[in-house]
Amino acid sequence: MKLLHTTACLVVAAFLVACSNEEPAPKPNLRPDLPGSTETHIRSVVHSGSIEGSYDWEFEYVDERLVGAKGSLYNPTSHEVEYTSQLTYTPDNVTIANSGDLQMNVTLDENNFIETLTVNKDEYRFFYADGRLIAWEKTLKDINFGAEAPHARGAIEYKDGDIAIITYSENNDDPTYYHCTPSSLYNTNGLLPETLSKQMGCFGFEHLYYAGLLGKATKHLVRAIQIDFPEEAKREDYQIEFSYSTNREEQTELCTYNINGEAASVNYTY
Repeated sequence: MKLLHTTACLVVAAFLVACSNEEPAPKPNLRPDLPGSTETHIRSVVHSGSIEGSYDWEFEYVDERLVGAKGSLYNPTSHEVEYTSQLTYTPDNVTIANSGDLQMNVTLDENNFIETLTVNKDEYRFFYADGRLIAWEKTLKDINFGAEAPHARGAIEYKDGDIAIITYSENNDDPTYYHCTPSSLYNTNGLLPETLSKQMGCFGFEHLYYAGLLGKATKHLVRAIQIDFPEEAKREDYQIEFSYSTNREEQTELCTYNINGEAASVNYTY
């Protein structure tokens, strides 16, 4: 009987030693929450009309991750700036490989949102609350994505999950205020508000937003934006109003708007 007890103890001990020597399960690669619904992902963003200063995009997904993007700076006659971007996900970070000499490096916060971004020598910082981007700042030492201010910053205020006000300033200038009014249409596809990429700190790399790395989407689509310039800008305040069309699956496929008499539209595919 004593022999059987001793043998059983040895078997249990051997099992415990074997278990303790097993390698822990590898940590899975990051899978950021994409801003749109899980049923469909946005495949392209294409601008039309006479409005300049926006990027067109084509997106590629693998295993519920955005892994490839092609961006083109839109203007009515040509695409002056164009590049491709490949995203590779590791357990703790994302590496970004771009065409040409455009180098990007990111660090992520505890929620896997981008905290710092360097683009060649340019430096960006992003800040979040409740999963949404609330502030950003950047110092530009190289000129990438087209001409921009050497220093710029923005603060974003929300109301009930929608952008209420963006305060945007360049260098030491007084800020410009962007008052946003939401529509009654839910932003089920997680679209970035049109005309506000620069004010939200992601002009030229909107694909990182669509990859789920720059915070959650707004609850509703934007119906109107009132732009109030500082007195020193010597520009007239104006308002942009947006209209949307959806397909049979209730996906937003067209956005139209008008800026000072100039019409523009954006087509989205899924």
